[in-house]
Amino acid sequence: MRNSFFTLALRNIFRNKRRTTITLLAIISGMVGLIVFGGFVEYSFWGLRESTIRSQLGHIQIYKKGYSEKGIANPSKYLIDDFQQLEELFYKIPYVELVTARLSFSGLISTGEQTLICKGDGVIPEKEAKLASFEEIIGVEGLFEEGKEEGVIGSEMQKSLGAKIGNYLTILTTTPSGMMNAVDIKLIGIARSGAKDYDSVFVKLPLTVVQRLFLTTEVEKIVILLDKTEHTEEVAQRLNLLFKKKGLGLELKTWSELAPFYHAVVRLYNGMFGVVKLIIAILVLFSIANTMTMSVFERVKEIGTLRAIGTKKSGILRLFLWEGFLIGIIGAVLGMITGILVAQVINLCGGIYVPPPPAMTTGYNAMILIVPGVLLYSFLSTIIVSTISAFYPALRATRLSIVESLGHN
Repeated sequence: MRNSFFTLALRNIFRNKRRTTITLLAIISGMVGLIVFGGFVEYSFWGLRESTIRSQLGHIQIYKKGYSEKGIANPSKYLIDDFQQLEELFYKIPYVELVTARLSFSGLISTGEQTLICKGDGVIPEKEAKLASFEEIIGVEGLFEEGKEEGVIGSEMQKSLGAKIGNYLTILTTTPSGMMNAVDIKLIGIARSGAKDYDSVFVKLPLTVVQRLFLTTEVEKIVILLDKTEHTEEVAQRLNLLFKKKGLGLELKTWSELAPFYHAVVRLYNGMFGVVKLIIAILVLFSIANTMTMSVFERVKEIGTLRAIGTKKSGILRLFLWEGFLIGIIGAVLGMITGILVAQVINLCGGIYVPPPPAMTTGYNAMILIVPGVLLYSFLSTIIVSTISAFYPALRATRLSIVESLGHN
C-alpha cells in the first residue's frame, strides 16, 4: 500500500507540469540562496580567523604561569628565560609547524618632527615572516635581519608619522628596571594587516634589539603556529599535559581566547544568516503550500473516488504528504546541483568584492566555500519545509465529504 501511495504521489507531481515547475524553481532559488550565502559566510569566518592567527596571534601563545592574571600590568616579572630548550621540546609535539618568541614593549616613536604612541614586539625575523604570512609588507622583501637596528611599522602609523622607507626613527621606552632607554632604527618596511587599530600602533623590531633595549636575554611569550587550525585544541591539551608532567610553570592561551573581535563578527554573521534562512524557509513553505492547495481543489472528485473505494482519511493525508516530500526531494537535489554550479561560477569570476568592514582598512574578494555542513543543512531543511507545507492542504483534503466530493464540478 505504501508503494502505491508513493507511485501515485510521484505521478500527481507531474500532472500539472507548469505549476510543479514554478514550485521547483522557488525551491531551487531558495537552495541557491542558502548555499551561496552560507558559503560566503563560511569563507568570511575562515578569512578573518586565519588573518587573525597569521598576522598577530599564532595558534597558541605560551606564558610564564601567572602572566594572565598579573603579567599584563607587570610583564617584566613574568619573562621566560629558557626559550631555546622549550623550543626543542615543543617541536616534538605533533602538528607544530613553527615555534617562535616575542618580547613586547610600548613607548613613543618619533621622526624628530612627529611623535606617536607605539606598541611593538621584538620578533625573530626569519620566523616572523612565516608566522605573519597574512601581513602585506610594502617596500621590502621579507622582513629585517636579526641583530640589525631595523624595523617595520604599521601602514596607518606610517601615514601619521609621514615617514618613508630608509628614514631613521627613534623609539623611547621604559626598561623593566624603570629606566628610560632609546634606540634609533632604520625603517625598512611598512606592514598592512587590514586592522586599522593594529596598523596604527604596531612596530616590529628584531628580538635581539629589544632585548638589548631591555637589558635582558628573556622573552615574554612563545608563539606556536600549527599546520592546521583544527588541531589547536588537541595541541593545547598536549601542551598542558607536558607542562604538568615536566613541572614547567607555564600556561597557555589559544587564538580563540585571544580574539574577541572574531567571535563578535561570528555572532553578527550567524544572526544575519539565521534571518536569511528564515525568509527562505517561509518563501518555500508558502510556495509549496499554494501548489498543494491548488492541487486539492483540482482533485476534489479524485479524492471523493478514493474515499468511496475505501481509502481512509489517513491514506489521503499520507498521499499529499508524500507529494510534498517528493517535491522537496526533487527540488533539493536540483537546488544543490544548481547552488554548487553558481558558487563555482562566482569563484571562477574572482568572487564577490566586499568593502572594508568597520575598523578595517582593506576590502577583499570573498569566495564561496562549498561546505558539507551548509549543503546538508540546505538539503534537509528544504525537504522538511516541503513536507510540512503540504500538511495543511492534506488536512483539508481529508475533511471533504465523499458525497460532496463526487458531486463537485
